Amino acid sequence: MSIKKNLHWYILLGLSFGFALGLFLNHFDITVLNPALKFGGDLFVRLLKMVVVPLVAASLYIGMTNVKSASELRVIGSRTGLYYIFTSLIAIIVGLFFVNLLQPGVGSNLVIGDGVQKELKQPNSVFDIFMNMIPVNPLGSLAEVPFDMMGILFFIIVFGFFSMKLTEDKRKPLVDFASAINDVMTHIVNAIILLAPIGVFCLVAQIVAVSGVEVFKPLTWYLITVFLALGFHFFAVLPFLFYTVTRQNPYTYMYQMMPALLTAFSSASSAATLSLTMQCAEKNKRVRKKVSSIVLPLGATMNMDGTALYEGVAVLFIAQVLGYELALSQQFLVLITALVASIGAAGIPHAGLVMMIIILEALNLPIEATGLIWAVDRVVDMARTATNVWSDSVGAVIIDQRIKVKDLF
Repeated sequence: MSIKKNLHWYILLGLSFGFALGLFLNHFDITVLNPALKFGGDLFVRLLKMVVVPLVAASLYIGMTNVKSASELRVIGSRTGLYYIFTSLIAIIVGLFFVNLLQPGVGSNLVIGDGVQKELKQPNSVFDIFMNMIPVNPLGSLAEVPFDMMGILFFIIVFGFFSMKLTEDKRKPLVDFASAINDVMTHIVNAIILLAPIGVFCLVAQIVAVSGVEVFKPLTWYLITVFLALGFHFFAVLPFLFYTVTRQNPYTYMYQMMPALLTAFSSASSAATLSLTMQCAEKNKRVRKKVSSIVLPLGATMNMDGTALYEGVAVLFIAQVLGYELALSQQFLVLITALVASIGAAGIPHAGLVMMIIILEALNLPIEATGLIWAVDRVVDMARTATNVWSDSVGAVIIDQRIKVKDLF
């Protein structure tokens, strides 16, 4: 049995053994294994943190420079970018609404890691949030601990935008370099993800050893919250947007895209589904290839509605579980960070969990808390990937219908 294809079962196995060991340690108060468990959990978390910056930077730069010409960038790229930003923002707002409404983690007050209550970062105003996004020294942002991810992402966006001003022969070495980094980092991430069962075992055993069986009660409400939010965005928000622009039945189109959506759900990878997504969109809705060849590959890299929604829900859930109440300014920081992080998310399984580190770092929340949701991430990953692909598919039709033929040439 392939470990990679059946990773979710191994993670579940790691969860089960970690839960059993944690209960044993909690009941008998045996602390001799705590240093070993802490080492295993910290090692896994540090490996995840190691890949975040190069993976996000390369993926974001490739997505921005994927457009082939200035005219295509102006006509298709501008409309595509606006659609991606708009739907991702709506997705995050939907997620924040549901997690604030249902409050799945409130009252848990679990102890994570060393149990030291961290002081959350408090942005003074909206202006401060945007001001802090601009790095004084981009290279210094790479060296900071914790790293200044917002500064890095802002610089990559600016760098990618002005890279489009270069001629293709001058831009090509930069794009090739970013593609090579992205390929290498994807292989590294896939290797690290194979360690997830061990990481989950150590993290869950630590948490259960301190908090007991109470640790799993909030997870039920967490799953309900995530699926309600994803379902609302999938079946209500995106179809409403589709109908508003096209005046066509969105659910007929959803049925036509079902092969791609089911593949996305089962593979949990928008990148792996891309060719089928393009085929369904071009064949069933006759989306022009000139449009689909730009919108859909760009969407597989940069348009992650489901991931953005999930990250907002998961981070607020973690904060609630740890007993924090996030102010409106901090939730706005979550919104902005989740938006930018989702743009830089790679189209690979479990990429959302890796990207979540960016938001947790922005708020100074313990990354070890991700151990709470690793166990149930596979099914959530499948649902959010299908949402990502559905948003890309809707966007392809909307953008295709809003662009006249003469504008493409």
